[in-house]
Amino acid sequence: MTNPFNSAHAFKHGLTMICGAVLALVLLGNSPAQAGSCAAADVAMQAGTAFLKAAKTRRASDFAAALASYTDMNRISLFALGKYRGLLPADRTAEFVSLTSRYVANTLADFALKFKARSISVIDCRGDKVATRLVFGGSRAAKRATWRIAGGKVVDVNIQNVWLAQLLRDNYVGILNKSGGSMAILFSNIGAAPERQVGVN
Repeated sequence: MTNPFNSAHAFKHGLTMICGAVLALVLLGNSPAQAGSCAAADVAMQAGTAFLKAAKTRRASDFAAALASYTDMNRISLFALGKYRGLLPADRTAEFVSLTSRYVANTLADFALKFKARSISVIDCRGDKVATRLVFGGSRAAKRATWRIAGGKVVDVNIQNVWLAQLLRDNYVGILNKSGGSMAILFSNIGAAPERQVGVN
């Protein structure tokens, strides 16, 4: 049966752009002087190394491990609920964060082969933000990617004026708006097993 609340396609379309920045970031490892310009850039370089390893295997489990180690998925997941955050049962929070992490990891794995940046350089590094320039082969234009770091973790990525966390929020809130705020439908959309729908409305 067709899912009337499926806005995941729009999320995945936007995430394909951001995925390119994630996978290409590892090239910062070839420029330690730039990476060391601020603490945030050091975090971004470490995250990039982990994502490159995941891209080579193309396994969602490896992307999930990288997300767990280098991104604040708890913060990102809860932000994505927007005005509906208060409807998430406290005893389902850990599961919700886990499902969101798997959802993002699966998307990254799906598009891992589509991004082959030739080089990347740090444009600026101030406070919690690291601005980078991605250079691709052929006729593809270079792109700017901005990484936001907090508490030693990646909390957001912006490429082509799209923020990943906001994109995820637009997706989740869109599902909740259409379903009348049903957490059960949101959980179903992001992969919860049917038997785990008990306890959410």
